Amino acid sequence: MRKVMTMLLAGASLAGFTGTAGAQVAQPVSPTDTPAAAAQEADDTGAPGDIIVTATRRASRLQDVPLAVNAISGDQLVESGFQSLTDIQYQLPGVQFGNSPNDAGFRLRGVGSAGGFSSSSEQNVGTVVDGVVVPFGNPVQSLGDLERVEVLKGPQGTQFGKNASSGVVSITTAKPRLGEFGGTVNASYGELNDYNVGASVNVPLGQTAAMSVYGFARGYDGFVRNVVRNEDWGKTDAYGGRAKLYWEPSSDFSAYLIGDWSRSKQLGPGQLWTFNRLPNPVSPVIAARNASVTALGVRPGFDNEVSVENTGGLIDERNYGASLELNARLGDYNLTSITAYRRLDLRPTTFAIDAFPQDVFTARDSGNDRNFLSQELRLTSPTGATFEYVAGVYLSRLRTGLDGFFNSAQLRPALPFSASPQLSITAGQTSTRTKSDSAAAFFDGAIRVSDTFRILAGGRYSYDWVDASSRSVVDPLFPSGAGPNGFTVPYTARPLSTGSTKRGDWSGRIGFEAKPQDDILFFGTVARGYLGPTVTFSGLTGSRVQVNPQTVVDITVGAKTQLFDRRLTLNGNIFYDIYKNLQTSVFNGLEFLTENAGGFEAAGFEVEASWRFSRMFSVNAAYTYSDTYFTDYVTACPDTSASTTIVCNLPGNQFQARGLPLSGAPKHSVQAGANLDIPLSDSLKLDGSATYYYRSEVTYDPGELYARQPGYDLVGLNIGIGAPDGRWRVGAFARNLFDTKFQSAVIVLPFTTPGGVVNWNTRDGRRTLGVQLSGRF
Repeated sequence: MRKVMTMLLAGASLAGFTGTAGAQVAQPVSPTDTPAAAAQEADDTGAPGDIIVTATRRASRLQDVPLAVNAISGDQLVESGFQSLTDIQYQLPGVQFGNSPNDAGFRLRGVGSAGGFSSSSEQNVGTVVDGVVVPFGNPVQSLGDLERVEVLKGPQGTQFGKNASSGVVSITTAKPRLGEFGGTVNASYGELNDYNVGASVNVPLGQTAAMSVYGFARGYDGFVRNVVRNEDWGKTDAYGGRAKLYWEPSSDFSAYLIGDWSRSKQLGPGQLWTFNRLPNPVSPVIAARNASVTALGVRPGFDNEVSVENTGGLIDERNYGASLELNARLGDYNLTSITAYRRLDLRPTTFAIDAFPQDVFTARDSGNDRNFLSQELRLTSPTGATFEYVAGVYLSRLRTGLDGFFNSAQLRPALPFSASPQLSITAGQTSTRTKSDSAAAFFDGAIRVSDTFRILAGGRYSYDWVDASSRSVVDPLFPSGAGPNGFTVPYTARPLSTGSTKRGDWSGRIGFEAKPQDDILFFGTVARGYLGPTVTFSGLTGSRVQVNPQTVVDITVGAKTQLFDRRLTLNGNIFYDIYKNLQTSVFNGLEFLTENAGGFEAAGFEVEASWRFSRMFSVNAAYTYSDTYFTDYVTACPDTSASTTIVCNLPGNQFQARGLPLSGAPKHSVQAGANLDIPLSDSLKLDGSATYYYRSEVTYDPGELYARQPGYDLVGLNIGIGAPDGRWRVGAFARNLFDTKFQSAVIVLPFTTPGGVVNWNTRDGRRTLGVQLSGRF
């Protein structure tokens, strides 16, 4: 059955071989063009490339934007049975999402965020919600009020700043509608008690204002069985809401106020580890630990879903914020101000990272709270002029380690034979704080040379000030010497250590756009991205790491075409990226830390296609090839070398990782799908969709033999029946139809001998069959 489904999807996709890779700076449109007007034009054509994008501050058809971008509507995500923002990786080419520290956040073209547990570094791939840069957490826990998601690839620092050196994921939520009363409701239920409910209401406040409120609750049961604690780890519950007020007293002024709050809880530690491979039993201690695992009936392997950790945990976080956007017309120009504040509160938790049923490693974390304040002011020139531009200034402050944050960790290396010695590897309670200030001025524009050719140019200068400090104090639960939890090997609390850095640098781009016909566009850009310096301290040992600025030069050339009355869309681009001082996360045997790799390159291409046979049936497919490799990277030697060519002959047991791929970066990824929409009567329609996703093998530690995951593919299905105007719909869905097993990551086990490997489990690696109900009024 699976092979038949895969061949059907692949055959349908080949009807129009792959391509929507490109967009970022808006194509010139008439002065009267607005998102609404552009959307109406798209509705008239019905072409799949006619989704409207505004991430570059101007409304344009996706096909008219001359850089690499993809987009998907919120309705498309929900109707496909997906539940969270991270699921766009299964819908859009060249996008991945990781949950583990050395593969955290979004990846575009194989390159993504690289922060460790205690890292204060910025993101390589930025997240922007309603025009606001969000540097931490997941600000969108539900898809119910999303209008669209846009993915911009390559350096986007010109408009989005230093946290977008590899790309941007831009989310736009639904704005309140003037003069309309209405609302939506949606609910779904699936295996593992997977539930998702949400509702919104839009209320007009006179003729010039409106407000909307959206609330949601979602969650699922645990999927990792802990046989020691008799718990199902991974059980998650999230709930929250978003309120918006929009006021437009005249055509020359508007104000848009947004506030959101959400809470997410997970039973178990953040790392849902199960044994993939037991460490080599080279000592009686390790042999005894291994025996305690097998005595519990656990069979280590890639498919192992049973944990034997004896230390529990509960992840509890609150994410909230507010933004105010003001727009004022100054003649033909538009002045925009966006003021935003966000905070992430992480509640205290306990955890262990030894994977064994003994207290080999235990830790307490008070919760690394952080907040972010930003102010942007920009001026947008008239659309359609010979010289178009967006120019502005940006200020921000990011603080981490708020409210007395601390870590405390203990190691008992002789277990299971003896609880002594007991070592405080954090020297008591260690506390780290970081403050990062940033200021920038930017300019992004286009010059029309002729009716068919434009020159693209832009630049941004950013300056960063980073101050960090770390210290430890005696832990009252594990003091030096005798204490309430036994005798701890005497230690000395670390005195205050500080670090600071400041640096200014530029990012920008130059390129061209050629449009010989209305539905044919060629583009090319050379862009420079910049990720600022930072200072990080180990959350366990307090050691300081000075992280240098990262730069990247990206060359992208592409084409976007639509043929046969826009029924066939064919897009593609080729890219070549050269990184210097890549900020990447590595595991040093104790924890993940951010450090610099001297050199790194990524080269490849993206192709995408869609064929609209009729308004009732369409197919699409996409393929991304991204070859990532270090050109200069001296790092710790692997526990078990994957190749005889790896020579550990450098000081500090290190080796040169030149030629090895970036952690978590697949070389090949494929998406394909088919969509069906059949009117059954004037009051009834049938809709359905099928999706296919493939990701090739990845490694998670340079040169490590066992820290890798084989390639895998996923199939999703969705079918529904409802009213043609969307007033109601009942459907059924399947995510990961064939129950394909895959992990968030496969990493080396710390605090043990070579050979130990653990799976980092993910909910997506299990099948979910379910039903949906939605309606609007």
